[in-house]
Amino acid sequence: MIKALLDYQAVDAKLREIEKKLSGSEERKKAVNAKKYLEGVEENVNKLDVRAGELALAYEQAVAEQTKLQEQSQAVSESLNGVQDEKEASFLIKKAEELIAKIKAYGAQIVKLSEELQAVIKEYNNIKATTKVAQTQYNENAKKYAELKDSVKDEKEEIEKQLLDLKGKVDAELMERYLKKRNNKIYPVLFEVRGNVCGACNMELPMSELNRLKNGEIIDCGQCGRLIYQGK
Repeated sequence: MIKALLDYQAVDAKLREIEKKLSGSEERKKAVNAKKYLEGVEENVNKLDVRAGELALAYEQAVAEQTKLQEQSQAVSESLNGVQDEKEASFLIKKAEELIAKIKAYGAQIVKLSEELQAVIKEYNNIKATTKVAQTQYNENAKKYAELKDSVKDEKEEIEKQLLDLKGKVDAELMERYLKKRNNKIYPVLFEVRGNVCGACNMELPMSELNRLKNGEIIDCGQCGRLIYQGK
């Protein structure tokens, strides 16, 4: 049974090399990065749309309020021209000063809102430009990655066929343990013990586990998680 699993692992190593070649390729990395960016673009654009709407509304309201205050200020100024009473004139002057202060405050707010709105527009244009670049990068590298996958397709299929044949020679429960570790990125999976230590991570094994190994069991290493066995 151990030999059958070792034979499986030897062929599996070839498949592993192909997988590493594909997953580690620059074409795949660039395509994945571009795709991640493109997937996040819609959310970012929606946020900008909401922010732009909020700023535009606040800008319109500020302009409307400033216009209203300017009209009031104009009316007060006109009223001052015909006022004879000193107290009334003093009241109107004070009122005019208050209105002018509010007009200036709204003016500053309008300038700030305009600057923020321009910043949003600039960010939107930047996203538009980078999205075009990312889309081009994705298309180019996705095509190259597909070509790379196609170049190893026949070899990969042949290895997978061999693995399928070898799989039938391994105990089902043991095969399941192997594949589970393989899928969890533990590889190589199966190692022979050296003396009283794990052949993969060199952890010293307790006597109880050494006895199980001597009895022909394939056990899990408590440290690295690999399957270990006692050779003859």
